[in-house]
Amino acid sequence: MSRGFDRDEPEQLPLREEAVAEIGRAGSGENGEPRPLDRQRVEVRHGRQIYEWTELDRVVLTEIGKFRTLDEGDILRAFYGGLERPFRQDQERLLKQGLVQRRSIIVGRNRDTRHVVVLTKRAKRLLQSQHMAADGQALYAGFVKPTEASHDASIYRMYEAEAKRLAGGGNLIRRVVLDFEFKKKIYGELNRQGDYGDAGYKQRQADLAALYDLPIVNEKLALPDLRIEYEQPDGTPSHLDLELATEHYRPGHMRSKVAAGFKLYGTNSTSLGRRAEWEGRELTAGVLAL
Repeated sequence: MSRGFDRDEPEQLPLREEAVAEIGRAGSGENGEPRPLDRQRVEVRHGRQIYEWTELDRVVLTEIGKFRTLDEGDILRAFYGGLERPFRQDQERLLKQGLVQRRSIIVGRNRDTRHVVVLTKRAKRLLQSQHMAADGQALYAGFVKPTEASHDASIYRMYEAEAKRLAGGGNLIRRVVLDFEFKKKIYGELNRQGDYGDAGYKQRQADLAALYDLPIVNEKLALPDLRIEYEQPDGTPSHLDLELATEHYRPGHMRSKVAAGFKLYGTNSTSLGRRAEWEGRELTAGVLAL
């Protein structure tokens, strides 16, 4: 069932260049450019519940689920072009339907405030029932610790920068993998019951490194904060491993990530105690040597 909108409320919003990862899912126009995302509401049934959502809702909810946590400011910028009113209306509707949860968290040395959003378990089940995520793409629901939530929310900006670059080169992003997913799979395998001895443990570690194409640094498997799996223009599968360096990183930790070959981004707050504004930059060899 479609619903009307106020005259000054857009029924479609342009797909911003920062949201290039969703171009394939949102579709494109005749000239190949991303088409607007529809805000006309339709009803969808899941179990005994009936929800109202839009094409834009589906895209935004899927992105939240893929990254565990998104900053409200990033959703507003990337999917609503900075238009506050339609963003607030849509968020309120999703909140009332129990599809998202919102929380304000205090982060960093400046005690900055971030407003973040996560999926509810209800939303995760709904997205899975509608097959919104790509094959093999994990979706997450619920809040994690404030420090992890802030870290996850910052990862999205790093992802956007690389997604834009990859799409510009004709690559097609297939899915993203968070470090949480790597840890769950790899540590589960490494910690299985059984006395394998040092040699056996190292062999299992080497096997897992080969299976997931991960490096071993200082006798430990190195796990990136984010892996972007994509398809090159000729159809060849590939991936890019990214790491987000924060103010809590120790020099040794940074060096191990560099040795692993991960592409690093650094963050800092520019708010001086006001609302946290994320500023990210790629860390070059010169920066890392400082």
